[in-house]
Amino acid sequence: MELIDKTVELRGSQILNMRTYHEVVCQRRIMAVATILAWVGAVLLIVALATTNWAIIEFMNTDYHMVKVELGVWGEWRTLDNFKKKAVEWIPHFPSPPESILRLADADLKHYYRSQAAIGVIALIILLSTNLLALYTFYHHRYMYKRAVACLYFVVAMAIVVTIEILSNSIDEWNRSVGKSDAENSFNYDAGKSMGYSTRLAQAVVGICIFAAIVFAWASHKQKGDHAATAELEIEDRPIHMGR
Repeated sequence: MELIDKTVELRGSQILNMRTYHEVVCQRRIMAVATILAWVGAVLLIVALATTNWAIIEFMNTDYHMVKVELGVWGEWRTLDNFKKKAVEWIPHFPSPPESILRLADADLKHYYRSQAAIGVIALIILLSTNLLALYTFYHHRYMYKRAVACLYFVVAMAIVVTIEILSNSIDEWNRSVGKSDAENSFNYDAGKSMGYSTRLAQAVVGICIFAAIVFAWASHKQKGDHAATAELEIEDRPIHMGR
């Protein structure tokens, strides 16, 4: 509680302007909520990247067997139902998807999977780093730190959106690949596609990051002169003149 009083409530600080002080405390409370949500978002993103439920695609193959694919970042689970028994198979996407499966035979498809994995992991690393920087802003109050946090949360949100779009486009690539190889038996995989809980988790992280970005941007105005909430905030937000 003492730590919260000092970092969030600014207890023990020399108050310069009572009205501004109450506004800043309110902002810092919401910043604290946003930071906690961002750490929860990091856990959700780890779960999303580790699970194979980004998209679920159901279709009937050329042998008239029902096929269900649960698509993930690192690979997919394929369930083949011939109406007598179900066979479940793990198909990895790395180092390259197997070319023996018609829809995965496209040479360009591996670039989709590599891009999705790379951008997803980069987004997670930036999110964890930004969360640490968000904690840093409660101890060092300079406005530029908060603006940097806001920008980084927005970058993470956009990176996750790109990850989701790459996955969706990879399914479109299935259509093009099968269409080129076997025009008579081509499939519309989008018709049987539904988004799984991994995508929903990733979308929740996007919402959390956008919320956090707005909160930190809102709380990042400079504390100047008599309008500053406390003496500590006023000192930290003074211009820095770089000398020789």
